[in-house]
Order: sequence, then C-alpha cells, then structure tokens
Amino acid sequence: MVADNHYPHKDELTVTQREKIKELRTRAQDILALYPEYDTDFSMLRWLMGWDYNIDVILPKMRHAVNTLIGLRLHKQKLMEREQVNEFIRSLSNATEFFPGGLMSQTDRGDVVYMQAVAKCHPKTLVKAGSVSELYRLSIAETEMAFKLVRRAEETTGRKLGVVIIMDLDGFSMDLLYTPTLKIYLNLLTLMQEIFPDFARRIFLINCPMMMSTVYAMISPVLSVQTREKVRFLDKEWKKFLAEEVGSAHLFPHWGGEKKASIPTGDVRMGGKVPEKIWYKADSHPLEAGKTKVNVGARSRQEIKMAGQKGKKFRWLWTSSGDIDFSIEKDGKTIYPVFRSITDYHPEIGSFDCEHDEEHVFVFSNAHGKIFTGDDVYVDLTAFLQVRDDSALVAAQLGLSAAGVVT
Repeated sequence: MVADNHYPHKDELTVTQREKIKELRTRAQDILALYPEYDTDFSMLRWLMGWDYNIDVILPKMRHAVNTLIGLRLHKQKLMEREQVNEFIRSLSNATEFFPGGLMSQTDRGDVVYMQAVAKCHPKTLVKAGSVSELYRLSIAETEMAFKLVRRAEETTGRKLGVVIIMDLDGFSMDLLYTPTLKIYLNLLTLMQEIFPDFARRIFLINCPMMMSTVYAMISPVLSVQTREKVRFLDKEWKKFLAEEVGSAHLFPHWGGEKKASIPTGDVRMGGKVPEKIWYKADSHPLEAGKTKVNVGARSRQEIKMAGQKGKKFRWLWTSSGDIDFSIEKDGKTIYPVFRSITDYHPEIGSFDCEHDEEHVFVFSNAHGKIFTGDDVYVDLTAFLQVRDDSALVAAQLGLSAAGVVT
C-alpha cells in the first residue's frame, strides 16, 4: 500500500520535488495557461509521482488530459459542493442513474470519498440506454469535479490529498462480465488513468465474491503499477475498518456509517436494470435518416471537414462496424476529446457548441487497426449538422461527397 509520505504537506516537499515541480510548470506553461485552476503544486506533483518524474513523458500526456477537460468544457464548471456534484452528474444523461456511483463525502482530512456499488450495474440494459462516449464523459466529469474539491482542500490544508474509492461488490453476478461491456469498462479504466494520474489515495473492495481473484486477474492488466499498489481487499470486518479509516460521520448508513440521509444509501446512484422506456429506439431519432457509409481503413483515418459558425451546434449520429476513435480538430489541435467507441447496442449521438467561424475537422481514426482488410471499419453516419435548436435537425441535414467531406 502506498505510504502516507506520498501525501506530503507543502513544507515536507523535498528539494528534488520542488525543483521538478518548477521545471514541469515552466515547460508546461502553454498547457496550464488553458486551465489556470489546474496549475497547483500538488497537481504537478500528481503528474510527477504518476509518471516517475519523467517530464518528457508527462508533457504530452498532460496536454492530452487538459485538452480533454477543456473539450468537455469542465474548465468552465464552477466549484460545486458534494451534493451539487452528484446532482450535476445525474443531469448529464437519463441513463446516469443506472451507472452506480457518486461522491459520498469529503473527510476531515480533505480527501473525497467515492462510492461505487459496482455489482448493482446491469450491463446488458445499460448499453442500450446511452452511447459509450456518454459513459466516458460523465466519468471524466465526475472525477474532475471531485478534484476541484480536492484542490480546494489542498489549498486550505497545504497537504496533498486524493480520492478514496470504495467498490462494493455485494450482489455480484456473472452478468457483470458481459464481454462487450467489460471491454468498454477496461477502455474506461485506461482512459481515466491517462487523464487523472495518481488519482486514488486508496481503493477498497468490500463484499468480494469467492471468484474475485479471477475477476481481478481480468482487470489488473490495465491498471498501472501505482494503482495496483493502492488496492486493498477488505474482509468481513470491512465496516469497522472503513469507520476507522474514513470516519463514521462520512459513511452513509448502508455502509455502516452515521452520515445523515433520507435513505440508507444517501444520494449515491445504486444502478439497477434500465427500463425499456429509456432504451434507444432508432425510429424515434430524426438523424437516423439519410446515412452515408464511410470506409476507415486499418491504420488510417477519415476526415470530414465543415465550416463552423459561432453560436450554433454541431450534432451527429453514427454507428460503426468496429471500434473507432472519434474526435474534433481545429487548426491541427484536438478540441473535442478522442473517445474509442463501440456502437453495437447504441449509436454515437452527440453535440458540440461551435465557438469559432472556422473550419472544423471531424476525425474517425482506425489507427489502432491491424493491416488486414478485415480490420477496416465502416462508419454509417448522418452528416454533421449546424443547428440552433433540435427543431431544425431534419431541415438542416447535409450531404457527403465520396471523399467524406461535407459539401
């Protein structure tokens, strides 16, 4: 387990750490200028500790992380209290309630406590209620909003803090290992570690099933060495342990605590089977009509270029025959983050606020594909639209040329 000296007070920083923080900040000036709130000593230290103080490795990763947060407009989200964060995350999608989790508290020390009732998820219906990118967006948003709380506490206490994650596996079933969703979850774990280095202070697993060693063997390969060091499997005395580690006042009654709430689980999302009324229905969406097929060969990318108009939105809907990376670029820079999507059960549906009267490039990348023809991906998409509101969707549909460029 990671020692507490991994969480020093500012006065306990070594000479080497201070020098490395200064060097990283100097070399990352252009990145940090995009998100000033992110520019703190302990944010720099998280990157340094997460990547063995190798600044050459850190810089491109930090750029990707900050660009992702900005692409999701999280730099514009003001600091919220814990309860407000949970409400905000719920507002992002009709399916959010069925993705278990939530911020349970912030300890006296200042760490954020995140509870995830993993086994309450129902993957086979959850994949029908929202796109893969939707899951990525809400997970990133939830974590960054938690870190806004952490950064505030660090400023107050002068000590490096983090997130204590409690994963409750009560009710575990083999349905959780449903292959398509397991692949999505592993992609999500990889993505989160790339964007939030050194994010977890501790990871406690409770109510573990007998087959947990098998499950962990499937997940652990995507976890960084540092993350694996923070994982601890708790025995049947977990309630006592958590009360001592986190504090009873910071745990809802369902988990043995004394934190006041209208129901035992408080405002933590508890998942469950997603009702059919919010599953995706193809015939109910106006963008399903008039699709165009674009071939994205293995080791290649397809670009769709479109002039932007400030004040309008880009909207899209597409499906693909395999995994595909989607993003938006402008002036050679990524302005909407790269997400690897799987559309077997739900199309990718999204929107992006256009802030510039300039050309935008919508990228479908299959760079991760092998060289074989069988790894080509076919994308069925409705042309990218610019509309002021949903009522204009049908009228605003555009055509694609054979080259995949909006005409």
